[in-house]
Amino acid sequence: FQCSSTCAGGFQRRVVVCQDENGYTASNCDEKSKPMEQRSCESGPCPQWAYGNWGECTKPCGAGTRTRLVVCQR
Repeated sequence: FQCSSTCAGGFQRRVVVCQDENGYTASNCDEKSKPMEQRSCESGPCPQWAYGNWGECTKPCGAGTRTRLVVCQR
């Protein structure tokens, strides 16, 4: 199955069943040798917002605005 996350801490699952040589469900498999049904699959850290300081106000009074740089970074 697909990874549950594209970054940081995802996992994959698969179905593991006990079968006989004909492909029929069986119950006499050794539980100690059962393969894992889930594994980690994270692909690095998640992106996050990086931002700078607020700039100067566009007006000395009234309804001015301030801006800052905001970027999404890995």
